[in-house]
Amino acid sequence: MQTFKHIGVIALNTFRESIRDKILYNIGFLAIALALFSIVLGEWSVFDRSYMIKSVTLSVMSLSGLLISIFVGISLVQKEIKGRTVLTLLSKPISRASFIVGKYLGLLAVVAVHLVLLTCIFYVVLFLTGSDPTLSLLNAVYLIFCEMAIVISVALLFSSFSSTVLSALFTLGVYFAGHLSNQLLEQVRFASRMGEMDGTSTAIFEKAAVVIHAVFPGLYRYNVTNYVVHGLALPDMYMFWNTVYAIGYTGVFLAIASWWFSRRDFL
Repeated sequence: MQTFKHIGVIALNTFRESIRDKILYNIGFLAIALALFSIVLGEWSVFDRSYMIKSVTLSVMSLSGLLISIFVGISLVQKEIKGRTVLTLLSKPISRASFIVGKYLGLLAVVAVHLVLLTCIFYVVLFLTGSDPTLSLLNAVYLIFCEMAIVISVALLFSSFSSTVLSALFTLGVYFAGHLSNQLLEQVRFASRMGEMDGTSTAIFEKAAVVIHAVFPGLYRYNVTNYVVHGLALPDMYMFWNTVYAIGYTGVFLAIASWWFSRRDFL
């Protein structure tokens, strides 16, 4: 019980600290401005206005969540290390794993509040423009939250042993690899079927694509914009299994981050 109390205190302090961060407000205002700008894009676009507003706003939610996860998430641990405040925290009966998990939950709460705010604005915009504000859109928002849960754990993992710049680059690399790994595997297999590569090259590229697809988290799973915008039903148990998937990857990344952070010497 004492461990959970420590995690809760660290998470609460992290939430309060992050809420006061100027970067968070800049990202939030930018996201709101882009969400409102989607109305103008809907008027200019050759596509259906409702489609443009929904797809653009969901993309803004995902992008702003990514920016918060990287720029705020990475600085959480780095500021503690550079300011030497981590020594004060860890001198108390607080495990380093509790420190990492508390930081993670605090930032996850910040992202949740950010998405809730954008969702409210999203539905107001849809209502005022008569763009069919269906409840199925909440599925897409929830999956964006699950995606950001993984990205935050990745950011904390890299920030536990690397510099701020490298951590940001590594996190972005994992993000893009997670979104493109499925397409890469499909393209390699398609090229193999079409005979565009010789046998040796095919085997090498396919194995590399399979490894990338297996190792990196499949973030492409959480992009269901086309489904919800066009009113299509998601496969049965899709939400449940991708929630389990996110929890599994998050647990692995936080476990590695805690293990690595526990090996660091700050003296």
